[in-house]
Amino acid sequence: MGASTNGAPSRPLLASALWHGLGLFGESYLLFSVGTLRPVWEALYPACFDEDDLSVCSNPFLSYKSMTYSVVVGVMAGMVAVGALANDIGRRRGSILTAALMAAGAICLTMASVVLANAPSALFPVMSLCLFVFGIGVGGEYPLSASAAAERAMGALRQRQVLEAEAGRATAAGAGREQIATQNNRLKSGGDDGKNESLLGSTAPMATATPWQTLVSTSTSKIGSANKTPSLGAEESYGDAPSSPATAPKETNNSPGSANLRTRGREVLLVFSMQGMGIFANSLILTVLLAIARKRNGANQGENDGDEDAAGGVEDASAYYDPSTLLNIWRVTYATGAAVLVYVLVSRIVHLTESEVWAQDRERRAEERAERRTREANVGFRPPEVEMPEVMASRRHGREGKVNSSHGKRIRPSETRLLLRHYGVRLFGTSVSWLLWDIAFYGNKLFQSSFLIACVGEDASLVDITGASALNAFVALLGYYAAAAIVDNPACGRLALQQLGFVVTGTLFLFCGFLCDRLPSTWLVVMYMGSSFFGQCGPNCTTFLIPAEVFPTSMRALCHGISACSGKFGALVASILFNFVGERDLFLLSGYASFAASVVTFWTIPETTTLDLYEIDKQWHQVLCDETYEGPAADPKHLSFFERNRRQ
Repeated sequence: MGASTNGAPSRPLLASALWHGLGLFGESYLLFSVGTLRPVWEALYPACFDEDDLSVCSNPFLSYKSMTYSVVVGVMAGMVAVGALANDIGRRRGSILTAALMAAGAICLTMASVVLANAPSALFPVMSLCLFVFGIGVGGEYPLSASAAAERAMGALRQRQVLEAEAGRATAAGAGREQIATQNNRLKSGGDDGKNESLLGSTAPMATATPWQTLVSTSTSKIGSANKTPSLGAEESYGDAPSSPATAPKETNNSPGSANLRTRGREVLLVFSMQGMGIFANSLILTVLLAIARKRNGANQGENDGDEDAAGGVEDASAYYDPSTLLNIWRVTYATGAAVLVYVLVSRIVHLTESEVWAQDRERRAEERAERRTREANVGFRPPEVEMPEVMASRRHGREGKVNSSHGKRIRPSETRLLLRHYGVRLFGTSVSWLLWDIAFYGNKLFQSSFLIACVGEDASLVDITGASALNAFVALLGYYAAAAIVDNPACGRLALQQLGFVVTGTLFLFCGFLCDRLPSTWLVVMYMGSSFFGQCGPNCTTFLIPAEVFPTSMRALCHGISACSGKFGALVASILFNFVGERDLFLLSGYASFAASVVTFWTIPETTTLDLYEIDKQWHQVLCDETYEGPAADPKHLSFFERNRRQ
């Protein structure tokens, strides 16, 4: 389900992405409003944004700045904590937890705008606390939404493979029966007097079961039992191809022609595109509300152009919007996001089901642990324990872990140590590339007003700034959909898309930085929006997708959470560093970070476009069993540059 036969996204795929991505829509709508609402807050509470005026907000870091820091810290905490917790409690309960935290934070933000509007000294600290709670939910939403989307695609691929394998076996069996029946007819026509029995014995019952009838019956029975967990120990649970090459269908396992392999990345990115939709909705709603209020107050752009004292939009807001109007715009903006997140919470409680891939993997691991404990408990005769020499112990330590020298007994390495040993380079790559990208991306969004003022000019009105923000968000949204359209094409893939996106985006940022004083504002706006498009159609999407595909199921949410947390550390660095640099340096730092991330991507990230993710689960299972894996996941084309050279 979710893909048409020609590989184009079908309506169920789009509807599924819309519903599963509503959490990302709500979080991005509110999260990035910290940047878009800043001109409104500056107009309402100018003293809190003047570092020399401490009469209202005595400490700038407890005013607006604290909101930026608290939400980023909350996001980082949620990514690691909820990501690790989701491996134990499951995707459903983890998603409900994140929705509850986001809804609670959004409701508190809306209530604070009503209750504490006249007390800014208390308003911003309370909003910072609300944003911290909201940020924890946002952080958990990242690994959970990515892992759940990837696992839905894995489950759909597995179901398709099973049905195709059964169809192939049924077709082969039908062809075999027809061939034998033809031979029997030839024997009879050649003078068989009827005394010789048919090669098939009694063929009448077999003749009534045509190949298409067999396919329908097997497919129906398989779909009816799709929710049943395969028995432990069955190789089928790890994603093996059909055992007989003669009966294997063409579009299975690692073939790029498989429909679900062609849409796995698309499904994840369509869910992630709801983040871009939330950013666009926030900018658009704010622009419309400001334009309506401006028209109602009888203001026009010509009056602003003739006002030589207007500067940057703050004075413009004070001149053309009374405080009650700005308060209502602020409250409507937050109330809309809160309503969406409350709906997300209720709908997840009622409709969300558990990930079958996670449930099967958990059951398999639980049975393996139980079998291991049973074997250890039921061991009969044991040979006398002989002390192992230290030299032998040190030799065994390199591959099998520590050895108890007093008993000669091997101590198994922990799963965390095995994960770092076999997937540590990938974790480093996904984490550092996301960190460097978020220095550019979050610095761009949290300080978007500064970027846009640099592009459209100091004399721009508030509506001009928010309108440019909405247009930029729309261009970025197109980048999300462009990435979803091409990411599953083997000619492009995840790796090339991320590298190229980093290079193009970094180049555009550097042009904006070096030429901001020489080019007209129109060209600066075009280059800035070009960086938004290629940033989404590239690193912003792929840094979200790749950590959901390069780690085994049992560690996927945790590793994705660690990678995303590293990214938000980059956002925290940007939120602090960008306060102390000029507008030109904002562009330059973003460009340098993008080029550095391109190098990290080339060195550490593998290509998984045509890889069945069940193969990574098989590889991890054999690592845990201290066995050697030689399947497709170890193929050089599915390894990073560092991993390929290390194997040599």
